[in-house]
Amino acid sequence: MGQIYSPTFEPILLPNETALLLGGALPSEGQPIKCRWVGALPEYTKNFGALTAAVWTTDKEDTNLELGDLELGQIRFRVIDDILVRINNPSATQQWRTAKTRFHISKFSLEDGPDFLNEIIFRMSEFFVWENNTPRFDLYTTPTASYSKLVFSGWRIKVEKIEKVGLTSKAEIWVNGWPSGK
Repeated sequence: MGQIYSPTFEPILLPNETALLLGGALPSEGQPIKCRWVGALPEYTKNFGALTAAVWTTDKEDTNLELGDLELGQIRFRVIDDILVRINNPSATQQWRTAKTRFHISKFSLEDGPDFLNEIIFRMSEFFVWENNTPRFDLYTTPTASYSKLVFSGWRIKVEKIEKVGLTSKAEIWVNGWPSGK
């Protein structure tokens, strides 16, 4: 893969590659895993419903993104409606933030064809879901909105737990939470 947020959006792991999973739902030293198989998740549209103008609607979960035991989801999304979106993964952990503010993703527009900014934003929307952990989203609109749709796509990766990461290890993957003292 060679880089985080690959422009070609390849699976982070291929069969027989190993990695170390890190995050709040895992042991503090991480969980070594080995990829068994990879499956595509082409597209899924979620409508989070109507939004009130000028108010952040917070912690809207999407349980449809949950996976089975020993499954890792590598997900990206596009914002379809004229809204702003932030992610919390898990609910208490704000992603895309600095010490003083939170960042968001806005409407993904293909009206004029793909462009540089859309490609970068699509890359930066990437997040990981481990087993049945549920990501949550904060949504905002300036005018009242009847719809708040996101389109998700990605990879479903079946893994097995192993004792230690092998020489072919691809990465340390934060599946939820954010590094604090590591």
